[in-house]
Amino acid sequence: MSKQHIDINRTNMQNDILDLEEKYMNILKDLVSSKTFIEDLKHIEQETQEYYGILQEVWGKKNKVKEVSERLLRHHIYLKFSGYENFYSSPISCDIALELDDVILNIDVKTIDKIGNSGELNSTQFEHNQTSFLNEKVLKSGPFPGFSVKSNLQSIDPRTHKPLLTYLIKIGYSDDGKGIFNFINSSDYPSIVVTCLPNGTLSNLFENDLFSNFKDYVYFDQTSGFYYKPRYITSNDEFISLSQNSKFTRIEQVTDIPDDWERVCWENKIGYYDKTKKQIWWTVQKKEHNHWDIYLYAVKKGNTARFNDAWLEERYNSQNQRWCGEYKFYKIYDKLNEENN
Repeated sequence: MSKQHIDINRTNMQNDILDLEEKYMNILKDLVSSKTFIEDLKHIEQETQEYYGILQEVWGKKNKVKEVSERLLRHHIYLKFSGYENFYSSPISCDIALELDDVILNIDVKTIDKIGNSGELNSTQFEHNQTSFLNEKVLKSGPFPGFSVKSNLQSIDPRTHKPLLTYLIKIGYSDDGKGIFNFINSSDYPSIVVTCLPNGTLSNLFENDLFSNFKDYVYFDQTSGFYYKPRYITSNDEFISLSQNSKFTRIEQVTDIPDDWERVCWENKIGYYDKTKKQIWWTVQKKEHNHWDIYLYAVKKGNTARFNDAWLEERYNSQNQRWCGEYKFYKIYDKLNEENN
């Protein structure tokens, strides 16, 4: 993984985009920490608490505030840029996308439950339509060249010639599923996180190496052909007790591994690379009848990718002055109380 390099010769366009990313980061972090934004967030919390049972019945899902949080941010964004924005017509964009005088601003809103997904508050995940960053393949091992990470956003809009900037705004909450709901307001977990994903034009400044792995993966199964049939290995309890070499031995004892399949391994997985078909197989945990088993699955692709947060935080503008590319707010209601006093 690579932080932003400041010793690489940059183009004028790269310098302009570095400054624009800093400019809009400052605007967005001021917006989501403003008194009116936090007051509106408090209203959502109160309404969710009051109508918890109805919301549970209507939505039938754990995340009851996804849609209204998107509406909240959209409302404040359009108030902030009212009169300065144009409609952005591309269907490939984030939740919020608008054309401004100098950029195409893309903003995605994520609501994260700390009870079930607390790790996502401190990691940055994105969909393919939310970034233009050009990363090298990830999870290379032995002969396996790694997975490609799709970036569907364009770096520069071909119609307006303006750069597309991407920001993720995460709002943390706690929902026990039994009636107790709160937005996070503590020093243990961030309440709101604003993250700037670097524009694709800047990719070489990070050695094209910001993505770390994927949140989830898409697998082949037997419907794709007999070759792709998952292979049962053993119970998870037995498998995790084995050394790495013993895990390979166990796999090769219970299923036929062709001679031209080469062993590959990662930090928490092992598998094989079929060099003839250029297909990667690796171990997957599957729950069967209330217990976990290990299977060997053919992997089609990675789905939701992750950025390395540590590298995102340390950003530099055109003057090589440092700014923060991922800003975290804690105890947001304390801030509101301070402003009211």
